[in-house]
Amino acid sequence: MFHVERIMRSITITGLALVFLVWITACSGSRNTVQIPDYLLVGNGIELQSHVPLTAFVFENNQKNQPIEKYLSIKFKQSNYFDKQFWISINEAKFKLVVYDAAEFEKYIGSGNYAQINQEPENAKYGNQPKFIAFSVVSPTNEDCLSDQSLYQHLALTYLKNLKDDYCNNQ
Repeated sequence: MFHVERIMRSITITGLALVFLVWITACSGSRNTVQIPDYLLVGNGIELQSHVPLTAFVFENNQKNQPIEKYLSIKFKQSNYFDKQFWISINEAKFKLVVYDAAEFEKYIGSGNYAQINQEPENAKYGNQPKFIAFSVVSPTNEDCLSDQSLYQHLALTYLKNLKDDYCNNQ
């Protein structure tokens, strides 16, 4: 009779431990993520020559479109899809557009902090594209044009919004 009580007790303890383990795992796995409806300005971007993190313009990628590298190389008439920096003109002033590749995006911004709004099925995607795209804009004097203190912020944001809309609507 004593061996039955011992078996029942071990089954009860094992069951309670399993329920507790499932509860701990379920509660600790949740994490807050941000959805990006249009775009988001994020600090702690890539560091160029000034060794100061740039502000990044982040938006959700339309994964049915061609890759952003291909789109930019066609738009800026470059022969290389691997260029990550482009010189652009905004109101006759020159700026450098910096494109984050997937590894830089993960290193400086992290895609785990953001949730996609428009998820595409695997067969509708164009290749293996990132979920989010990030740009930074730098003046010829290496000033971060997207920072809140920059006089160029409005110009850079308008340019990047138009570039984003053109890319997302281009099929």
